[in-house]
Amino acid sequence: MKYRKEAVHATNPEVLAAGRRKLAFATLAVLAVVLVAGIWLLVHSLQSKRSDADAKPATTVSEPKTVEKKQGTELAEHHGNSPDCPDTDCIAMLVNGDLLFHEGLWNQYASDNTAATDGTAFDFTGLFEPMRKYIEASDIAVCEFETPIAQRGGPYSAYPIFNIPPEVADAAKNVGYRACTHASNHSWDQGADGIARLWDTLEQDGIAQTGSYKNEEDSYKPLVIDSPTGGGKIGLVAGTVSLNAQTPDYDWRVDRLRESGDPNHQADIDKAVAKAKAAREQGADVVAMAMHSVQEYLDYADSWQQDEAHELADTGAFDVIYGAGCHCAQPIENYNGTWIIYGLGNAVTESANTADTIVNNQGVTARIQFAGKKGVAGSWRVNRIDWVPSANVTQGKYQWCSLASDHPDGPCWDETQDANVRQRIWDVLYSMGADQKRGQGMEYNRRAGEFIWRVVFHGTICLVPLAENAERTARTHSVR
Repeated sequence: MKYRKEAVHATNPEVLAAGRRKLAFATLAVLAVVLVAGIWLLVHSLQSKRSDADAKPATTVSEPKTVEKKQGTELAEHHGNSPDCPDTDCIAMLVNGDLLFHEGLWNQYASDNTAATDGTAFDFTGLFEPMRKYIEASDIAVCEFETPIAQRGGPYSAYPIFNIPPEVADAAKNVGYRACTHASNHSWDQGADGIARLWDTLEQDGIAQTGSYKNEEDSYKPLVIDSPTGGGKIGLVAGTVSLNAQTPDYDWRVDRLRESGDPNHQADIDKAVAKAKAAREQGADVVAMAMHSVQEYLDYADSWQQDEAHELADTGAFDVIYGAGCHCAQPIENYNGTWIIYGLGNAVTESANTADTIVNNQGVTARIQFAGKKGVAGSWRVNRIDWVPSANVTQGKYQWCSLASDHPDGPCWDETQDANVRQRIWDVLYSMGADQKRGQGMEYNRRAGEFIWRVVFHGTICLVPLAENAERTARTHSVR
């Protein structure tokens, strides 16, 4: 109470002033303490927050974690135009016989100006067009040029020294052929110039080729063709037994397969095998051999054909062997696991009309299907061979014509003749037991060294005729 009494009741001015001074000092002191304390607390708080920040991530919002899942790589399959591919990959290769042109044939397709040099002297589109549905039901179609070609505008010549219109190559390209062989007994008919013209024309048309050569370097190179469906690669080797007693300027001009007893026989075999080996080194999954014979109009395989094909097969370098040159359909054989088609006859040609030569007007188009795994050596095999017999005319006009029993393009000659020829070719093709292999459903895997038995449905293993309805087949066998 004393302090209060003095404070309240003091009346002396000096005392009052002194009291006021004391009170002010006290107030300032308190404010200073409060200020210092506040500053200390603020600094301490900031330091604590900075320490926490150093200890924690800068981002306080959790980001969703991305979990990497190991994706299993799906194995791509390339069945191509194969109706029953039993493996990861398949390649369907179409082959047929000679493109053999005589004057009577090319005159049917001549323009008003056969001396034209712009590719319009002849139009062979209609001649080849019926093949298209079969070519499109395959992956790689290979033709056989029996003869050299002339320069555009001519002159042209037929038997015995051929020089045919170059528009033939244009038509082959347009219908879908991707490759051609041209090692034949007529390869040297026009010398080096004829070979060069054929080579250059096919090259300009984008058609791969082998058999005869402009230069030595090319003669040792293998032909390797990529399947357009991605299923693998085919190597192709060719050879002819004869050059009709002609002698080229260099032996390398034409691939040869001279008969046993000829001093060059073994060298020819060795060269063919070397090219097959080189093709595999360049990635070929399978290698086919095209043989050109010289004995004509035989419904059996002559001694040279059998000996040569068997010797080539025994090397193990070839997956399939097929032939032309006899101008007739010849047997199919399974020799120790290697399929051999000895003669495919003619693809297109002028008609022959004698009893001995009438087979000239017939041919076989075959689709050879290979199955395996792309890039895996030893996994490939001939899984299936389809075939269709053909005629060289449609109702009197030169045109490739299917002899299938459903007549996809109408009768070739007439119902009776078509049926007779179809049966004759059937009997010839199976005369060496190929149908027995088909019936057993057996194929021999040469590299594995064991017999592989497969279930047969509708005869669709190893060797069958092309489906009766070719148009339906072409639709069904689309790229998968």
